[in-house]
Amino acid sequence: MATSSERIKDARNSRAKPDQELEDVVAQAKAITESWAERHDLWGDSGHKDPLDHYDTEPGEGSSILTLWSEGMVGRCLNEGMDEAEELYEALESIRVFIELDDHVTAGYYLIDQESDLQKRFDEWARWRWTCRLIEADTADVSGDIYEYFSKRPDDLYRLSPRAFEELISSVFTARGWRTQIGPGSADEGVDVRMWIQSPLGDALTLVQAKRYAKHRPIELDAVAALEAHSLREKASGLFVTTSRYRNVAKRFASRNKDLILADSSDVASWCEEASQEAMKANARALAMASLGPLLDEIRARGTHPALVFCWKSFSYPCFCIVLRETPTGALLLPIPSQATPPDGLVGYVLPVLDGSLVDRTPGNGVFRAIRRESEGRVSYWGNGELYGRWDGKPLRFDLCD
Repeated sequence: MATSSERIKDARNSRAKPDQELEDVVAQAKAITESWAERHDLWGDSGHKDPLDHYDTEPGEGSSILTLWSEGMVGRCLNEGMDEAEELYEALESIRVFIELDDHVTAGYYLIDQESDLQKRFDEWARWRWTCRLIEADTADVSGDIYEYFSKRPDDLYRLSPRAFEELISSVFTARGWRTQIGPGSADEGVDVRMWIQSPLGDALTLVQAKRYAKHRPIELDAVAALEAHSLREKASGLFVTTSRYRNVAKRFASRNKDLILADSSDVASWCEEASQEAMKANARALAMASLGPLLDEIRARGTHPALVFCWKSFSYPCFCIVLRETPTGALLLPIPSQATPPDGLVGYVLPVLDGSLVDRTPGNGVFRAIRRESEGRVSYWGNGELYGRWDGKPLRFDLCD
C-alpha cells in the first residue's frame, strides 16, 4: 500500500503537469545539451534534474524550467567559458532558452522571454507543486503561503490527493489555535482528524471526516450519519468537510444536531483566508523593529544566539540570518548584513553586523521561508536554495579562491 508521502508525490506529479508546449521545450533543451555534450565527448558525471526536486526551495517568477548538474567536463566547459560552450548557447537560443550557472556544478535553463504566457503557466505549475510540498512538510504553515494559495483558489482543493486534503484541514485548524491529530489514513474508523480547542469546561473535542470528492459525487446520508454516531460515542462535535456537495437529505439530517457541521470548499477557503491573515499579522509583529531590537541586543550580549544562523555560499562570503518565527517544521528567516575582514578580500573572516541594519534596508522584502529540520539535537533550515545552521559565535573563514 502506498505511503502518505508517496500519495502526495503522486498528486504533485500526476495531477498538475505543465502544458505540452513547455514539456516540449524542456525535452528539446535536454536533447540539445546531451547531443552537444556527446558530440564533444563531454557527457560524463552529468545529468538533468527538476529544479524543484534539486533545490527544494520556493519558486519565484521567472523560475528555471530545468537544472543541469555536472561534476565532469560539461561543468568545466561552462565554468571556464571554453569555445564549445558558445556552441551550446547558440543552439539553446534557437528554442528561446538560455542557460546560466548557479554554482560550480549546477546551471539553470530559463526562457528568454520571462514575460511570456508560457513562463507564467510554468510559474503557476511550480507554485502548485511547492504548495503541495508545504502541506507535506508543515503541521502549521508559519508563513501563511499555503492558506493564501487556497483562499484564492478553492477549486484547486480537489487537485490535492485525499491524504493531502486531510493534512491541509489539520494544518489550517492548527494555525487557528486548535490542537490537532491526523489519523492513520486507512482503518481510521471514519475519523480523519481529531481536534481540540480550549473551553471553560476543558478541551472540547471535534471529530473530522474529510472527503476530497468531485462535484458529481455528492455526500450521502449514511456518511454523515456515521460521523454523528462516532461523535456521540466520543461525546464530541462532528465536522464533515468535502470538496463536493451534500444530498438534501444529508443536510436535513445534520440540521437537527447543532454539534454536527457540514462544510465545503468555500468554507475551507474562508478558513484559509482567516489563517493567512493571522499569519500575516504574526509575521508583521515579528518583523517590527520594536521586537527585533531586543533580540539583537540579546545576541550582542551573549555573543551568539539560537536565532542567529548562517550558511556558506558559493562564489560569495558566508551570510547570516535571524530566525523571526518558527514551528517544528518551518521558519521565517531575515537576512542581516555581514562584514568581511579584510573588506573585498579573497581570503579572510566574516562576522554578522548586529547594529540593527538590514539587508537592502527593507525588512519585508528580504524575509523568506525555510523548512526546519532537527536531527540528533541539531537544528537546520533549508531555504532559498541554501542550508542554514546555528552560528557558534566564532568568525567564519572564507576563501574565494578555493
